[in-house]
Amino acid sequence: MTKTAYVTGADRGLGFWLAAGLLERGYNVFAGSYLPDYKELSTLSDKYGNSLNILPLDISNTNSVNGAATQIAKKTDYLNLLINNAGIATVHDKEITIFDDIDYDEILKMYNINTIGTLRVTKSVLSLLLKSQDKRLVNITSLAGSIKLLTRTNQYAYVMSKAASNIQTKLLYNSLNEKGVKVFAIHPGWMHSSLFDNNPDLMKGATFEPEDAANLILNFVLTANNDNDHIFFNNDGTTLEY
Repeated sequence: MTKTAYVTGADRGLGFWLAAGLLERGYNVFAGSYLPDYKELSTLSDKYGNSLNILPLDISNTNSVNGAATQIAKKTDYLNLLINNAGIATVHDKEITIFDDIDYDEILKMYNINTIGTLRVTKSVLSLLLKSQDKRLVNITSLAGSIKLLTRTNQYAYVMSKAASNIQTKLLYNSLNEKGVKVFAIHPGWMHSSLFDNNPDLMKGATFEPEDAANLILNFVLTANNDNDHIFFNNDGTTLEY
């Protein structure tokens, strides 16, 4: 039976390469698209045909999330893999410390996407995930969300939203592990990406290309077990402290 996957934020960067890597591995992929002006996904359609289904998706909007889930349910009875990849970070937030003016609306917006948005998506397709045999749930979070390892003094919106995402992932593990779902919070590594308002200068010293990070993540999460209740990992599967 062909395996199916749902990847959010698949227009570019890590999400695109996660979708591409899954297609290459023989999955049928539902790809959430928020940036229709980016045409990279259409190149995958040319290569993989009906194995790729591109869905309009704004994870900050419940109607959009539920609409995408309805479209998925029309085409498949099950999902083997959900990767909550979509998320945001901003240049302004990156520069803010407690001694600066804090934009609280920006923090709420980032929570709505990075934390609540992923929960919306998971809830919307949970019934499909539970119907599959090999079922896996992956939240792309961040090392920034580790209380133990955090050293920075800036970036309140992003850091707090990712810490909350890590906690959300552990809550999901506590509920879903007994139902056979393997649940992971993955730090993707520092990548050359468009995360900070499409400002490449902020990512020029990055360690990973998104394609390489995606390959590491898939090699790990598609085969790993997490039966010892630890859910927070690097892209290569090494454990991280909360």
